[in-house]
Amino acid sequence: PKHSSQIHFNFVKNNPDGTPDTNWNTAVTSEAFRKALYYGVNLETTWARLNQVNPLNLENLCFTMKGFLYFSDGTDYTDRVIEKLDNIRPYDGEHARRFNELLGLEYRDKAIEELTAKGVTFPVGIDYYIKAGSATALDAATVLKENFERTLGSDYVSFNIKEYISSLGQEVRAPRLHSFTGTGWGADYGDVENFLDQIVYGDDNAYYANNYTNINDLTDPDTIALFEEFTRMEREAKNIFDDLDARYEKFAEAEAFLLNHALSIPSNYENAWQMTKINDYSKMNALYGCQNYTYKNWETSTEPYTAEAYAQFVENFNANS
Repeated sequence: PKHSSQIHFNFVKNNPDGTPDTNWNTAVTSEAFRKALYYGVNLETTWARLNQVNPLNLENLCFTMKGFLYFSDGTDYTDRVIEKLDNIRPYDGEHARRFNELLGLEYRDKAIEELTAKGVTFPVGIDYYIKAGSATALDAATVLKENFERTLGSDYVSFNIKEYISSLGQEVRAPRLHSFTGTGWGADYGDVENFLDQIVYGDDNAYYANNYTNINDLTDPDTIALFEEFTRMEREAKNIFDDLDARYEKFAEAEAFLLNHALSIPSNYENAWQMTKINDYSKMNALYGCQNYTYKNWETSTEPYTAEAYAQFVENFNANS
């Protein structure tokens, strides 16, 4: 996986007429509401659209990506993050590790009680935008709608599939019409800050914060406090330069804090299907930079490789990693 994708909430959403979407904006500042989605949305059928054979290979539990950085003892950085996450089941190869129906419903009921007292009406509308005229995007969004409404109920959230004409940025993100955007980040250099810097509070250079989540315009003090604490933790990690293990440990604490409060929801890793005569496991495998574009020492075949051959490539690669 070269990219890590997440569901990024828009905390300051507008209606199409430019007025604030008060119902959504109030709901999304409720941690119970976010956690209902965090635990109660099962994305397995979404992953299956991208990888029918091994959909769970696409499951993402972290903001950063696996295989990116390692502690000095060989522990994958994301494995350390996962150890710090609440209510993640062990990997069994058959079920999503975060999805928890009972916990999702528990937070749903808590959110309904809390938010009804604040004047929120249910179902809470979730506006999700796709490119007009794209049958593939519509199919994917329809499956996503089913995932959001199946467990929690369409009387809790109403997933509204909406369209833009040509530019998601200009037509949707700039006027802040989206409830959330699903997007991913690939590292530009080898440090956790490359990922977490994008969602810190009060920084004009934080890409997600300024272009997707709009957290710098929040008015809810509790949600602001959560982002401020995450930012403090992330900055503390960034200022450790003499001990990489200590640096990564502090980053893992900050990342787990972000996710345990469901301020972002990891969704999937990237996936690509191909018929190929190239053994991709013989190619360079850099997680950032331009090294992967080097055509050197590739193993190839005169006939396309079979799925069985690729399974052996994976086994050999893992055995030598």
